[in-house]
Order: sequence, then C-alpha cells, then structure tokens
Amino acid sequence: MNDEKELAVIKILSELQNKYDINNLEVKEILDRNLSNYTLLSNSTDLMVSDLPEKIHYFLGLKTLEGLSELSIERYREELNMFSRYIFKPVNQIDINDLRSYFATIQSERKYEKITLNGKMAVLRSFFGTLYKEEIIPKDPSIRLKNLKVNVKELREPLEIEEVEKLRNACKDIREKSIVEVAISTGCRVSEMLKIKLKDINWNDNSILVHGKGGKDRIVYFSIKCKLYLQEYIKERKGTSESLFLGERKPFNPLTKSGMEKIFKRIAKKTDVISSVSPHKFRHSYAT
Repeated sequence: MNDEKELAVIKILSELQNKYDINNLEVKEILDRNLSNYTLLSNSTDLMVSDLPEKIHYFLGLKTLEGLSELSIERYREELNMFSRYIFKPVNQIDINDLRSYFATIQSERKYEKITLNGKMAVLRSFFGTLYKEEIIPKDPSIRLKNLKVNVKELREPLEIEEVEKLRNACKDIREKSIVEVAISTGCRVSEMLKIKLKDINWNDNSILVHGKGGKDRIVYFSIKCKLYLQEYIKERKGTSESLFLGERKPFNPLTKSGMEKIFKRIAKKTDVISSVSPHKFRHSYAT
C-alpha cells in the first residue's frame, strides 16, 4: 500500500471511530481490500504533513480491541497527544534523534523526574513497536531508546512527618487537601484514586472500596481529618460525575492521571521539600 493510500485509510478510520462504534481491524481490512487495485495521489501542497493524530487513533483502537482498561487507554492518549504537539513529521520518518530531542525538550521545559520520563518512553515504545508489528512503519525508532538510570535508594526514601505537614499546608483549596489526605491516609495508587466513585465511600466506618490492579478489590481506611475534608469537598465541588475527584473547570470531568500528577507537583513547588513528590511517594510513606 502506498503512503497516500495508507494515510487515507487511517483518516477514514479516525473519522468513523469518532462517530460510530466500529471494529477498526474489520473496517481496515474492507478498505484495504477495496482499494488494493487503486493508486491514490495526494493533492496536498504541504512540504511536511504529520499523520501522527491518525496513527494515534489507529493505535488506540487496537489497544481497545486488546481489552486494555479505560484508564490505560486514557494514559496512552494523553502521552501520545503530548508527543504529537512536539513532533511534526510523518510517523514513518521519525527517527531516534527525534525521540531524543523530544525527551530533552520536555525535560528542560517541565523538569520531569527520571522515573516519569522512563514511563513516557515506555508508552512510545509500545506505540512504535505496535505500528512496526502491524507493518504500518518500516522500522521501529524506539528500539534504541534507553531508560534513564534511576537512584532506587532515593525513590525508596519516605517523606518525613515534617515534609508531609509542609505539603498539607501548601494545598490551595479543599480539593487539593482531600487528594493529599486520601493519598497519605490510604496509600492508594494514582490509578486507584482516580477510580474511586462516590458510592465506594462508606462514611460509617471511614472506608473506601478500592478497585486495584488485576480486578482485585480491597478495603482501605481513612482518617477523621480526611473524612472532614472529603465531605467538605463533595459538598462544594461542581459537576455531576460519580467519580470522586473531578477537574476544576467545565465540564468538570473526572480527574486524569496527568492532572493528578500536576496537582502534586504544584503543591511541592510551594514548599522547600527537596525529595521528589509524587502519589507513589505518598504510597511508600504510608507503607513505611
């Protein structure tokens, strides 16, 4: 299949997916079969056209068919959309130097921790690896992308009690206070906090039904302070979603993983806490 025909198929799949509930693989097979005897020529005059958005839609469609959770799909979408805002080349022309330049740029602009960058690299490896296996691109540029060395000892250092109090005091509103208090009271993972529904909270015994990895549920308990914060937050928050933590702007959708991480970074910047601050750091501090 020539590049123009391939791009046309991806664009058609993208538009159909946005409007209808379709099986991407089946529709792609139909399009490929019916277009096999034709050659498409693009009338685009652009010197460089990025087909990243279309390829991202295709990749997410495949992952959905594989049965990945909505939370995982959303994480892939956020990371890949961010990547597409920095790279403006056809996917089959992206090379290892583009990837290295991308990570150097976002590290300089956003001051990500090494472990965060490694997570972003894993998403791109999955993206390019899948496109290569599906024969969408001739080579996988992410093969030579190496993880950054992480100081494991530093990661395992829990927050001191004084540091936790500084972070509590740096919260700007009741939503941030509730998020920090749930994290330190329960030791929940980010993914678990994002899945909490209002119906999962038992106010009688200060507990939450948490939906963990692998479909395993468990009960966690929160402090009296956490209970008071949560009740005040739920009373004041806007939006009608059943999810506990929502965004602060319309349409007040459920909070995303990147949104949660930004909150922790924003709180940490207001303090002199030197160690890295993340939801996982609170989880380890809770366990310690």
